[in-house]
Amino acid sequence: MAVRVQWFYVLLVAFVVAGCSGDGTTLGPDGRRRTRISVDRYTLGQITTEIFAVSCAYTGCHAGGSPLGNLSLKADFVAGELIGVASNQVPDLKRVDPGNPDGSYLLMKVRGTEGIANSQMPLGGTLTDAQIEMIREWIAGGAPLK
Repeated sequence: MAVRVQWFYVLLVAFVVAGCSGDGTTLGPDGRRRTRISVDRYTLGQITTEIFAVSCAYTGCHAGGSPLGNLSLKADFVAGELIGVASNQVPDLKRVDPGNPDGSYLLMKVRGTEGIANSQMPLGGTLTDAQIEMIREWIAGGAPLK
């Protein structure tokens, strides 16, 4: 009898683990399945070097003594200006809400989402789909610094 009880618990644990493991996907706000993003896929340093420095800071908009929106995106900027900070334009939204890309105002601005204040960023152009996806994945992964 004791052997049966032990096997019962072994099987029960196996079923629970299998049922909770999932298939590595999650539903996005549009109802479509999305693959979960590893927290360390992109870092703030990569985003800054590959996107912000090229498209946002060195164009003069988000750099210098008086950056637009009081947001400097140059290579040595303080992450405290971006992550978990209320947007100047829509204070109910954070500029970057770690783990919540679709609720992050930065992503809305680069996508040109309806309801943003002023213009889509960056001014005078747009980011590529790959660059926007890189930002989305970074935010979805928790917006890691390193």
